[in-house]
Amino acid sequence: MKYKNNITGTIISIAMIFAMAGCEERWQDHYLSTPETVNENVWAAIQNNQDLTSFVEYIKENKYDTLFLSNDSYTLFIPDNEAIVRFREEDEVTTRLLDYHISRHVIQSSSITGKVKVQTLAEKFALLDNTGANLLFDDIAVSYESPLYENGKYFILSEVGFPRPNIYEYFAANNPILKSYIDDLDSIIVDMEKSRPIGFDEEGNTIFDTVAIIYNEFEEEFFPVRKEFRNRTATIVFPNEPEYNQALTEMAEFMGTYQDHTDIPVEWQKDILIPYLLEQGVFENMIEERTFRIPTNRDTVKMKNILGDSVIIEYTVANRVICSNGYVYSYENFQVPDTLYKGAVNFEGESLLRETGINRYAWRENVTIVSDMAFTPNRDYNANASNDSLFRVAFPSRYSGTYSIEFKIRNLFPRKYLMVVGTNMNVGGIYDIFVNDELVRTMDWADYQRFRGQVLPSVTGELARRHVPRGTLNSFDAFVDNKAEYGETRVRFVYKEPGNVLLNGLALDNIMFIPYDF
Repeated sequence: MKYKNNITGTIISIAMIFAMAGCEERWQDHYLSTPETVNENVWAAIQNNQDLTSFVEYIKENKYDTLFLSNDSYTLFIPDNEAIVRFREEDEVTTRLLDYHISRHVIQSSSITGKVKVQTLAEKFALLDNTGANLLFDDIAVSYESPLYENGKYFILSEVGFPRPNIYEYFAANNPILKSYIDDLDSIIVDMEKSRPIGFDEEGNTIFDTVAIIYNEFEEEFFPVRKEFRNRTATIVFPNEPEYNQALTEMAEFMGTYQDHTDIPVEWQKDILIPYLLEQGVFENMIEERTFRIPTNRDTVKMKNILGDSVIIEYTVANRVICSNGYVYSYENFQVPDTLYKGAVNFEGESLLRETGINRYAWRENVTIVSDMAFTPNRDYNANASNDSLFRVAFPSRYSGTYSIEFKIRNLFPRKYLMVVGTNMNVGGIYDIFVNDELVRTMDWADYQRFRGQVLPSVTGELARRHVPRGTLNSFDAFVDNKAEYGETRVRFVYKEPGNVLLNGLALDNIMFIPYDF
């Protein structure tokens, strides 16, 4: 038994010696051996490659070969001769183009996982994508990767790369309306960190040696589209100019009051349409097209936009464009959502109030009051109200003095509307109601008591539009047909006399402008 144990031990020892020898050989091969190219200049290797002679000529012509005389290392992404010939048919090779194909970083494809942005000498970021079968440089296939040389390495491309615009530059060229929208949100503010106090004024306020900076509300809220980052990108889905204008023309033809896209007010586009499209189409990171598709086992696609809100994707993206700071998609078939111009415009009465303390309110600056007496507005909470509350002004019983309130409602298109006013049936009087200085209705709050069940008929005569009470709340309506052009709408309630209502005053829940011309 002892003899067998000795034999077994000897065999194990011999096996371990051979294993260690094999490991040492592999270590020598992979870690201690020196590649043959490690002492060779990458520029010399490039000059010896006959597929790259055109690129070499441009490098020499622009004296870029001096880059390789220093101790700096570079990675070059070089279009082959055929690629440069095709490029020269439509464009010229410039120093900016050369800069875009050279990076100060040594890049190994084996170290790239997914997508990586690389800064070039052009101070633009190129996108390296290693998610597929081949490495891509801005969607251009890499056909060859060189070994590592003493001062860098090179990749061969099948096409000429071109410096990518950032997202802002892209839209400046392809849909100026979005560029204009972004520019409008520029403002100049004081940089408090860089500004320093230099004294005090007569009232004791600090005077600063001011350093002003440009603050852009869009870039602060969504994404800084004019800047480029190594590790931060965005995806924006927004129509290009031709499809955007075509959709506006279709909208204009449907409305009947306009002829084509040039008639749709820019103010409406910037106030309503563009903010809606941005909320539905700006996302963090580079989002691939497949992410927008509806999976076979689902009815819809929900995504989180860059604001952190969940949005339902009701469009199909098309024509992806790689920018230096993200992706841009257009729409496969863009149409202006009809809910933005066909639906009713709702105005909340309590929005006219500003809070001055606990349960204390005053009128906002854009409200004009004309009255013999000062009346403090109140905010009443009511579960039946359109937004859970309404404003109320209480007059003395049988008040016979003057009172009027005028305010503006957001811009409306020129068309015929049915104006529906929500109110409290028990607080009112007899009022003349004006829209843009035109009398549209004289309303007696006592009418609610005159009609059976307090159900007030509509001026349209339609049974479906009758005004049915909701507790103490109800509504009445009037036609508005004096909108000649797009703009603000002025509404004025003028108190005439007390009438036979329980309480004199005015309570306003909301006002809805319902399109009535189609």
